[in-house]
Amino acid sequence: MILPLARNNHPVWKQKFQNIKKVTPEIKRAVHDMRETLNLTSGVGLAAPQVGLPWRLFIADYGHLKEVFINPRIIRHGKETNQLEEGCLSLPCTRGEVVRTNELEIEYLDLKSRKKVAKLTGYYARIVQHEYDHLSSTFYADRILDKNKIYRYAPIRIIFFGTSEFGAIILKSLAGQQIVGEYKIPLVVTAPDKPAGRGQEVAPSPVKNLASEFNISVETPEKLKGNSKFINKLKRLAPDFIVLAAYGKILPREILDLPKKAPINIHPSLLPKYRGPTPVSTAILTGDRYSGVTIIAMNEKMDEGDLLAAARLKIASRDTTQSLETKLATLGSNLTHHVLHLMTLDKIRPQPQDHTKATYTKVLEKKDGYIDWQTPPENLERIIRAYYPWPGAWCKLKIKNEELRIKLLPNRMVQLEGKNPVTLAEFKQGHKEFTLSW
Repeated sequence: MILPLARNNHPVWKQKFQNIKKVTPEIKRAVHDMRETLNLTSGVGLAAPQVGLPWRLFIADYGHLKEVFINPRIIRHGKETNQLEEGCLSLPCTRGEVVRTNELEIEYLDLKSRKKVAKLTGYYARIVQHEYDHLSSTFYADRILDKNKIYRYAPIRIIFFGTSEFGAIILKSLAGQQIVGEYKIPLVVTAPDKPAGRGQEVAPSPVKNLASEFNISVETPEKLKGNSKFINKLKRLAPDFIVLAAYGKILPREILDLPKKAPINIHPSLLPKYRGPTPVSTAILTGDRYSGVTIIAMNEKMDEGDLLAAARLKIASRDTTQSLETKLATLGSNLTHHVLHLMTLDKIRPQPQDHTKATYTKVLEKKDGYIDWQTPPENLERIIRAYYPWPGAWCKLKIKNEELRIKLLPNRMVQLEGKNPVTLAEFKQGHKEFTLSW
């Protein structure tokens, strides 16, 4: 359950927050809902008063720090300090640099009522200090003595273009920030509904489904270039940014010129490597150790815009295109928030790509997944992971004079046409002639 956020003028902040005497089911449910709320809003920490609960409790979720702090007490501050910009879910559209100690020691109870002491440094220590302040109704802006160093801005207006599940994950993160009050998303643009699944029933895109969930208006234009009615609508919405993630089409110049700040694209590779439609499956297929996300300022060419930011991610040995895309979309969401805020304040200088190092990927078709099981390729295991879920790795086997299709699935699973998946070993027991291994 997503909890409503208490702004800094909410009555809860006038209360004295109480220690928790016993970790009850009510407390556990509240923590669960706080985690859902934090995840949606892309925050790194959340205090109970920020969701209207007058308790001395906060949660943190960043990197290795994933903890619930109940009845916390800071018992030691380090001497060294650093200054870093902060924001707050209870103070939207506001930023400022805050001086905090670089090291601390804190004692607390966890969700299982166990007494703990944590020694934290760097950004982990900053997160805890920020949330700990909330338990005494203090906000980071209260710690900035020179109020001229606190800057405020209007909610960032975004028109989002996207179609696939990758785009839906990005959109959900943006919608979370709309709930906070940081963004306004007046429109989502996605591909028209199309046949999908075995029954080939017409279905909306994952992005359209997600937009409907958050009550965001949707347009599904068949064409973009020369579509004056559609373009005039975009113009009237006066976006600060166009944000595109796996939309499926290149935007024409007449749309790229509309946003006040920039049209940006979230691309799941480390550009200029793997431009084009299938960078994630290509990275797995090639056996790369790392992938990543790049955010660029779009132009009319495919993935050739100037670089705004990038982040790298290690590819796990069992990653499929599906699992890696999910990880990259999550990484891309966090990076997008960073870019949008810095560009709003004119703090990013775009850098041109080195086009001499560019490589390209191709559109995958169903036939690309065909495997001759009697003469399999050496990289079969990577092919299976790279082509999951689309176009799928598959082969044919003659059974009782009928040629049937077999899906080759990750984790050494096999699915005969019309049957449930089984392990490769189980399948071979029933089909001795099938000698394929990976």
